[in-house]
Amino acid sequence: MLRYQRGERDAFVALLRRYQLAVYNFVLRQLGSALAADEIAQEVFLRVVREAARFDYETPFATRLFAIAHRLVREERARLPGRRRRQRSSPPPSAAPSASELSPPLLEESIASALASLPDEQRDVYLLREVADLPFAEIAAVTRQSASSVKVQMQHALHGLRLALQDFEEYRRALR
Repeated sequence: MLRYQRGERDAFVALLRRYQLAVYNFVLRQLGSALAADEIAQEVFLRVVREAARFDYETPFATRLFAIAHRLVREERARLPGRRRRQRSSPPPSAAPSASELSPPLLEESIASALASLPDEQRDVYLLREVADLPFAEIAAVTRQSASSVKVQMQHALHGLRLALQDFEEYRRALR
């Protein structure tokens, strides 16, 4: 970012290449729409360009980048019509998969569904950790929570995902 601030256009291209997929995946898993993810990911990088002069070096670039992405995701979620606000919910029960049903697409769909069933705060923390690969201290800065709150949200998210995906674990154990 320092190189970009000094006028090196190639430096921005390097930042884009390094973070574009992670930002896109973070947004996609938050909203479930490839079109929305593409638009918001583009907007994230447009804001990086607009805010380039204000970037400081006390906060890591990835933290600032995902703070922008997180803010845009929250704004988009607020705009979605008729969206149920989930504060504390449990994932929907699922039927155990049969041998013929167990496939990578089914597992991928089940994981996406399990993520979608998490409350927004838990999903935010989980995806910032697993997709953006941010440490808990940086997630706390992005979400404006304490580090201990972030860790609690992560524990709840992991518990919810384990519950939602337990049928796959039981099936895996049965195959041994």
